[in-house]
Amino acid sequence: MRVNLYPSSLVAARRAFPLTVLAALALAGCGTSVPLPPMPPISQPQPAPPPPPAPADVPPPAPSAPVRDPQLAAFSTRLDGRNQVPPVHSMGTGTIDAVLNRDTGLFRWQISYSNLSSPVTAMHIHGPAEVGSNAAPLIGFNPPFESPWRGELTLTPAQAADLLAGRWYLNIHTARYPNGELRGQLIERR
Repeated sequence: MRVNLYPSSLVAARRAFPLTVLAALALAGCGTSVPLPPMPPISQPQPAPPPPPAPADVPPPAPSAPVRDPQLAAFSTRLDGRNQVPPVHSMGTGTIDAVLNRDTGLFRWQISYSNLSSPVTAMHIHGPAEVGSNAAPLIGFNPPFESPWRGELTLTPAQAADLLAGRWYLNIHTARYPNGELRGQLIERR
């Protein structure tokens, strides 16, 4: 009697595959690796060629300064409770960014603020006053007071002169600080 030591599926596979394939499969199962053909080297990107040298008789271009319209005066001020007179302790912060057209008197602004102690009850531009002094409101803004808050108006020549001299300040009043929680002097950026 003859005993078959191989399962029938292996016998069928042996008939279908050549012996070299079976040997490769057997070696792969034994933890022996089959060498692969070598891979072509990976090409590295080439750097761009340097620009051609400038002619010796032409000087290099000078860095250009930003073009600024001489008729425009720009203001950017940080608003803070320590600028109040007298100072107040507030976690609130804010800014006012503004532009004055010296020729037409058009004054445009954007006011942003956050972390105030209570709702805004009023916003004014006060003047004329130096830093550390108080003055009556010159320009009052109408509610609703949302941040950012934008506006514009045309100034008289006297108002424009006080603004350009740094004698105006913005004050934001709140329910907790009715005399003002944030303040910032409007000083022209140069």
